[in-house]
Amino acid sequence: MINAQQIYKSFGNLSVLKGVNLTVEKSEVVVIIGSSGSGKSTLLRCINHLEKIDSGSIAIENELMVKNNEANQAIYQPEQEIKRICSKMGMVFQHFNLFPHMTVLQNIIEAPMTVKKMKREEILPLARELLQKVGLSNKEDSYPSQLSGGQKQRVAIARALAMQPDIMLFDEPTSALDPELTGEVLKTMQNLAEDKITMVVVTHEMGFARAVADKVVFMDGGVVIEQGKPEEVLVNPKHPRTCAFLSRFID
Repeated sequence: MINAQQIYKSFGNLSVLKGVNLTVEKSEVVVIIGSSGSGKSTLLRCINHLEKIDSGSIAIENELMVKNNEANQAIYQPEQEIKRICSKMGMVFQHFNLFPHMTVLQNIIEAPMTVKKMKREEILPLARELLQKVGLSNKEDSYPSQLSGGQKQRVAIARALAMQPDIMLFDEPTSALDPELTGEVLKTMQNLAEDKITMVVVTHEMGFARAVADKVVFMDGGVVIEQGKPEEVLVNPKHPRTCAFLSRFID
């Protein structure tokens, strides 16, 4: 579903990604962990073309979005082609980015109507089904200001799913939430994993990683230090940097 190879990305003189490789299979849940500044979110944003890479290659469902030329510089496909490839992915951010002047239902149907040119009556049944899936059927006429942080993030998840993506990307979806609201969002994501939706999740929630991930990727200093099944990386890490990072989460 995702094949990113030798990804390099700098911001000015700051090198953020230093030859990162990531593969994600169909229906796989890949959780990326690591300290702040390790490059996790930047990697996600590069996969979704929110940031451009300096060199490397990224293919989504075997369609090449970017590859290197002879000078080892990243060359992207034409913009229309990139938009089409990126439409296979939905993204959920730390901050919910809901339209404050729209109801919950309007927030969910806006993108399918605008981007996919779907008719309102065509998308409404799916929107209501998604609201039921995230446990917010009774909130379709509410405005974002009337919702808790956890409810807003669940609406954001439903909104991303309304575009019917093949892959869902989550960039620290619970980091802006109070601890008591985090559980409801993680439960929603766990339900998606049970529905076999392909997911890449950047998170600090180790319990979620242990319970839901098929593969855990630990990043540090812009490189992948260790990856494998949760019981390998989280329970029996091999690298000293992984051990040091995980020791912060032990009571």
